Amino acid sequence: MKPNIILFITHDQGQYLGCYNSPQTPNSLNTPNIDKLAARGIKFTNYFCTAPQCSPSRGSIQTSLYPHQNGLMGLANLGWSLPNFNKTLQMYLRENEYSTHLVGLQHETNRVEDLGYDDVSKRMKDYKYSIKNVIPALIEFLKNHEKDKKPFYVNVGTIESHRPFIVWNDPVPPSKVKVPPFLPDNEMIREDLGQFYGAVEIVDKGIGEILAFLEDSPLFDNTLFIYTTDHGIAFPRAKCTLYDPGLKTSLIMSLPSSEYFSGGKVFNQMISNIDLLPTILDLIKAQILKSLEGKSFLKVLMGESDSFREFIFAEKTFHEIYDPIRGIRTERYKYIYNFKPLDTLYQVPRDISMGLSGKCIKDHYNNPRLTEELYDLENDPNEFANLSENSDYNDIKESLKKKLFEWMRRTNDPILKGDIKKEDL
Repeated sequence: MKPNIILFITHDQGQYLGCYNSPQTPNSLNTPNIDKLAARGIKFTNYFCTAPQCSPSRGSIQTSLYPHQNGLMGLANLGWSLPNFNKTLQMYLRENEYSTHLVGLQHETNRVEDLGYDDVSKRMKDYKYSIKNVIPALIEFLKNHEKDKKPFYVNVGTIESHRPFIVWNDPVPPSKVKVPPFLPDNEMIREDLGQFYGAVEIVDKGIGEILAFLEDSPLFDNTLFIYTTDHGIAFPRAKCTLYDPGLKTSLIMSLPSSEYFSGGKVFNQMISNIDLLPTILDLIKAQILKSLEGKSFLKVLMGESDSFREFIFAEKTFHEIYDPIRGIRTERYKYIYNFKPLDTLYQVPRDISMGLSGKCIKDHYNNPRLTEELYDLENDPNEFANLSENSDYNDIKESLKKKLFEWMRRTNDPILKGDIKKEDL
């Protein structure tokens, strides 16, 4: 019997959950409900997005293709849309006897009808897709579909934890937060993090409502619940960068009736969010097209394979500015190629620069960046020491650069032909 599927996706959250507390993602978040989901399901510690921006990353989840392949290289709110020649997750599921539904936020297109859902919840301004509105809508949906004869897939999107954090919930006292190592520890950063914590913790309360409903519902045993986010947190040196704080995201999955999606297991293999779609198709025994860039990690869950990806590829092209970057990551090293000059070490998006963190951190990034960046993640997990001009690492740099450009050629990345212009696509 095919499972029902709930894909719950938040905004700008990275790996900031209590159950993801680690040296690189230190946090004191109070997220007992999501932690409970991880404890009875499975959790992935090295799950990466293809792009550190909302729409491009979500487009990869939808299509199992990189942004430069599916055409969604910029933000939907700035006029980009996932072109309708792409086949989406819900289209594949519809071909496999699923009904498909959208509740809340989507950020992939300006024409929601192109995404392939059977039905969508009422369309509103993005800020109205807050947890307080989305959770009741989802629970109502679940009540109405408890007795469906065929399985359902529902994509659930919330605006949290997008800035401005303070709109969504009361902040946590600054004294109770942990400052991640890529940020300076000062009063303004702590206050900003306290506001961010509040936005995350209100999501956890909403997840608690969903889980409480499911536990008392006949849907419980046969519903795959997937909790994830689009990219890293909305702080400097995270969102909109190819550093790990911009690319590492949370992925928690739970299917009580399956031994492979239960038991509190933790997986440390490097996985990309393009791999989620083929894994879902593999789970329901559907055909996986060879044209997809992602690959199923179901064998990892079944214990039939210890390894998965040797390389993670990531990209950024458009956000508020044209800033084409491509990157490759291994377990040990990260190589980044910046195609355009920038007067600062990395872009800080407008919503961050206007926030408390952005206002106090300019001295930390106000230097021109180099074209190439290379980091030894074993000795420098926070990616502070750029080794691209260190001759001792030249062989490693050239090897990764070769792999990166081979990937761009294989996937027909338009950046290889010169500057990308939206009107030319």
